[in-house]
Amino acid sequence: MDPVSSWCRRHRVPGEGNMTMTLAMSTAYTDLAYMGGTKAVATNPLIGHPAEPYPEAYVPGAEPIKDGEIRVTVLGSGNPPPTRAQASGSILVEVGNAERDMFIFDVGSGSLANFMSLGLPVNSLDKVFLTHLHADHTADLITLFGSFRKAGREGPLHVWGGDGSEPKFGTKVALDAIEAACAWDTESTRGFKSNESTVLIGAEFDAAATSVVYEQNGVTITAFPVIHALHGAVGYRVDFAGVSMVFSGDTHPCWPLVHAAQGTDLLIHECFPSAATLAALTGGSIENFQVVTSAHTVPKTAGMVFSLVQPRMGALWHTFLVPAVVVPILEEVSAVFDGPVVQTQDLTIFNITKEAVVARQVQAVPQAFPTVGEAKIEPTYGTRPEPPAWWAEAMIPDDPAPTAAFHL
Repeated sequence: MDPVSSWCRRHRVPGEGNMTMTLAMSTAYTDLAYMGGTKAVATNPLIGHPAEPYPEAYVPGAEPIKDGEIRVTVLGSGNPPPTRAQASGSILVEVGNAERDMFIFDVGSGSLANFMSLGLPVNSLDKVFLTHLHADHTADLITLFGSFRKAGREGPLHVWGGDGSEPKFGTKVALDAIEAACAWDTESTRGFKSNESTVLIGAEFDAAATSVVYEQNGVTITAFPVIHALHGAVGYRVDFAGVSMVFSGDTHPCWPLVHAAQGTDLLIHECFPSAATLAALTGGSIENFQVVTSAHTVPKTAGMVFSLVQPRMGALWHTFLVPAVVVPILEEVSAVFDGPVVQTQDLTIFNITKEAVVARQVQAVPQAFPTVGEAKIEPTYGTRPEPPAWWAEAMIPDDPAPTAAFHL
């Protein structure tokens, strides 16, 4: 008997035995943030005993990260097409070291709008880790590289990601293409934005191996291979000051993740509705959805992964958030895993310390100016490009002389 079947038999997973369980649903489970909810959707949002009580909601700017803490914010909880309720995939990790480092894992469409809600310094958002190169995990990378330069990012942008089965499928080629696509944008800012902000530095690693890909300032980030679509997809583990978090990215359930996640405090694992649920909700073909879900993780198996890992807190991610989906997912996962489970939404936030793991929602700020923060470099500047000659005659002056005559 294979290890998974053996585990299912021992734990009597639905479909492998006759265990059934109905989770008593509170109104919180359907009180989603975009429906007016203010709390994390969780079977239990607090594990342990915090050294100090946390406010019910996270208010941007009101809670500086504590020394020795990891703070995780879901910038994008959604799917390939972003919606007003859910940006595409992205996770922000802050650490309470002297440098107050920040790391962003995937940069899906709309995720940086949620980053802006947090009031965090743009200059600190300079380290990106990609799980894979699907567009819903990378689309806002152009925004971070180009538009955030205009918002105040002054240093180079560092990007880590896996290789491909061929060079054209790897992270380096993708980053070269982004630099090329941004050439006009980059040149347009020459002379008044720093030269360093126009630099994109890629670090490509072997996606088939579990390996440490970052180790600085007390933070260790380990990449591990996962099963999704093509060779090159990975997940990540962040360790700092004796606490940790693991992010699956997109994946079919797999042993490298289970092994890499052992002993973690927070496991954020993707969770897709079953093919039958998707077909029933959309009227689509169950056969087509079976192809889609084969590259992802259905609720029952997500619960099994949590049980194999035993994190202090499990979190579901990459789910279409409507009550008709959330309720059965939590029921299915909780039938297999008896630990705390959070259904992440955009701006679900976790505080991880040795004493406790806490899940809350951010009190979102829908409109905010960028917070630049301190520069990490001494910026240098180039020369502004010369305007084309035809502009001189075509340009309408901002402050024309009172006697100027205008003719159409």
